[in-house]
Amino acid sequence: MIARRALPPEHLAWNARWGAPFGRALHRRARTGGLLDRTLLTWAPSLRGPFGFQPNNTTREAEYPWAFHATPIAPGMRVLEIGGGLSGFQFVLDRSGCDVVNVDPGMEARGRGWPCDQATMARLNRAFGTQVTLHSTFLDAAPLAQGTFDRVFSISVIEHIPRAELPAIMRRAFELLKPGGSFVITLDLFLDLVPFTPRESNEFGGNVPVRMLAESAPFELAQGDRAELYGFPEFDAAAVLARRETLMVGAFHPALAQLLVLRKPGPGR
Repeated sequence: MIARRALPPEHLAWNARWGAPFGRALHRRARTGGLLDRTLLTWAPSLRGPFGFQPNNTTREAEYPWAFHATPIAPGMRVLEIGGGLSGFQFVLDRSGCDVVNVDPGMEARGRGWPCDQATMARLNRAFGTQVTLHSTFLDAAPLAQGTFDRVFSISVIEHIPRAELPAIMRRAFELLKPGGSFVITLDLFLDLVPFTPRESNEFGGNVPVRMLAESAPFELAQGDRAELYGFPEFDAAAVLARRETLMVGAFHPALAQLLVLRKPGPGR
C-alpha cells in the first residue's frame, strides 16, 4: 500500500512517544547545527530523542510507526535493519526488547550514504540505554549467520542502492531470516520519475519495481496492495495520482511511501 496522509491514532501515539520522525521538541526548537543543538548532541543526546540524529523526509512520519506495527514485535526477537544509519528506529526496537543489528556502510555506500560510525553508535547506545550492534560494512560482507533473524527491516533505503545490487541483497535477506520470518520494507516512490515522468533517476536514486524485489527470492507477499506497488501489473500511475490528496507526500522531496511485508515461507512468528 501507499502511506496515507491521515495516520491512525496508534501511529500518532507512537510518534509522540518516541519523538518521531524529527526528534523531541527541544531539539526541534534548537537551530539545527547551532550551539544548543551541538550541546544536545555532545552532552545530552537523550534530550534529542532517538530520532534526532538523522534528517528525514516527512513521509517517515508514516513509515516508522507502520513498520513497527506491521508485524508483531516481541521481546527476545533478533532483528536486522539494513541501512539503518543513525535512525531512531533501531533504538526503539532495542528498547522494545529486541536484539538489534544494523548493517550500514555509512559514507562508503555505493548509492546514497549517511554518516554512521562506531564511535557515534556507542555514544547513542549509552544515551538511550541500548545495545544495538553496528556492522560498518555491506550486507554481503557482514558476519551474520543464516536463518537467525525473526525480522529484517529496510526503511526507505532500497531506492538509494544501485539497481544491479538489489537481487543479491534480497536473496541475502531471505537467507538470514528464520522460516516464517518477515522482511518489512518501506520504499520511496518518487513523483518526479518514471512512471510519472520520463525521467529515470534523481539525486536520491530511482523508482524500483517492487515485483522485481519480491521475486528475487522465494518470498511471499504477506502485506501490500499490488495496485499501489510500482512494478506489479495492477499498478496504475494515473489512478495513484488521482488519489494524491489522500496520500502522504514528502515535503522535502516529492515522494510517496510504499509499504509492504515479504514473508519467508515456513512456521514462525
